[in-house]
This record gives sequence, structure tokens and C-alpha cells, in this order.
Amino acid sequence: MKDCYIASGWFNPNQAGDLKKIKAALEDLEVSYFSPKDEIVATPDATAEEQEEIFAGNLLAINNAKFIVCNTRDKDLGTIFEAGFSYGNGTPIIYYAAGLKGNFNLMLSRSGRAVATNVRELKKHIKGFLADPEYREDYVGNIE
Repeated sequence: MKDCYIASGWFNPNQAGDLKKIKAALEDLEVSYFSPKDEIVATPDATAEEQEEIFAGNLLAINNAKFIVCNTRDKDLGTIFEAGFSYGNGTPIIYYAAGLKGNFNLMLSRSGRAVATNVRELKKHIKGFLADPEYREDYVGNIE
């Protein structure tokens, strides 16, 4: 069981850079994490059995995590699914929206415990959650 599940794409340089920053923040705070990119990645020609194993493994890791950090960069569909599953399952979510300019999604803002737009804020929210599992800092910016 890991403390945190990282829901994040890694499919372009921005997503990969964000994922690296999220991992570094968690490591700095000595928080154990499960990152699908490092655990169980599907190849484009994965069999149905392999796909099911990866899918089930990710859901199990979310179920066993104390919370998730969800990177919203470029609105990766798998990441958004993981956020919805986490919320529906009662796993607390901290969103990471690096450099957010403009509006944040209403459904995400209401489903999360906090929204961080940089690493400093991310660490603050993780510390807050670890100190108090009921921690919440509602998003106060504009929504879409």
C-alpha cells in the first residue's frame, strides 16, 4: 500500500516534466507513491488480458492509496478517469494544475480537496492532508 497514487499523463514534455516535479515533491515529504508509468505500462499491442491486468492493478492502487495527486495538464483522458474513479470511491484528490491561467473545471474543483498551481502549493496541500485527513482548501478562482 502506498500513501499516494499519482494520476498523470507522461505523453508529452510538459506532462513528463510535471510528473517529475510531483514525484520530487512527494519524495521531499517522504510520501510513498504509486506511479503507473513506473509500475505497469501497456504497450500499444497489449493483449486484452494484459490490458485488464493493468486496469485492475491501477484501480487497486487507487483503492489502497490514502490520497491521489492528479495532474490536469493537457486533460489526459486516463487521468481524468482516475480522478472520477477516486472521487466516486472516496479517495481524496489534490489537483496539480501547474501554471493555471484562466478557468479551472467546475467538476474537478468541487471533487478535489485542493488545487495547486505550483510545487510549493502542492507541498502545502499534501502536508495539510497528512496532518488532517479532512483537510480542504476550496478552489476560489474562476471556473469553466
